This record gives sequence, structure tokens and C-alpha cells, in this order.
Amino acid sequence: MSQAGVEAAGRDWGLFARAAGYGAAAAFALFYALHFGVGVSPRQASGVAFPLAALPFAVGLMGWSGVLLSGDAVEGFSRELGASDTWTAESGRQAMALVIAFGAGGMVGAAIAGAPYGV
Repeated sequence: MSQAGVEAAGRDWGLFARAAGYGAAAAFALFYALHFGVGVSPRQASGVAFPLAALPFAVGLMGWSGVLLSGDAVEGFSRELGASDTWTAESGRQAMALVIAFGAGGMVGAAIAGAPYGV
């Protein structure tokens, strides 16, 4: 495995912050769209917005652990077959970290949106 990718260049922490911000904004908007637009109670809106934000977080964790455990094998196999020369285990881990950041930001956004209502 080469160290020429993300590991050598360093992580773009701004990218992770933007992903978390997008997740927070999406969950915040979903909460208020459900509460004011559809007319559900704040508890019900929180009961929808938070789990929907937790879903990409959980998928990202599972994907990240999968890439961590088998990323080198998948990278070598895809190169051997000629399927993809650009996919690396490093890029897979970074992609899953972005999904995790989006989900974590969404959970925070849903919690902040529901805080004024005590939910």
C-alpha cells in the first residue's frame, strides 16, 4: 500500500467540517420542515430527524471498519483485475469518514433543533 494519498498529503479537516455542517443543516431543516410544514409535534419531528441522521453515521462506521479490515485486499484485487486503479484503501477510509462526519453533524443538528422544545 502506498503512502502517496491522503496519509502523506494530510487530511483536509475543512472538508470534514463542511460535511458535518451539511449534516447539521439537513437535520435542522428536516426537523423544522416536519414540525412547521407537516404539523407534527416536536417530539415526533425529533423522532424522525435524529434516527435519519444516525443512519449515515452507522453506515459510515460499518463501512469504515470494512475498509479498515479488507481495504488492502480489495485494493489489490481491483488492481489485479484491472477494475480500478484509482480506488485505494486510504480513499475508502476517507469517504467513510466523510459519511460519519455528515451523520454526526446531523445528530447534533437534530438535537439542537429539538432543544428549545425540550426533546
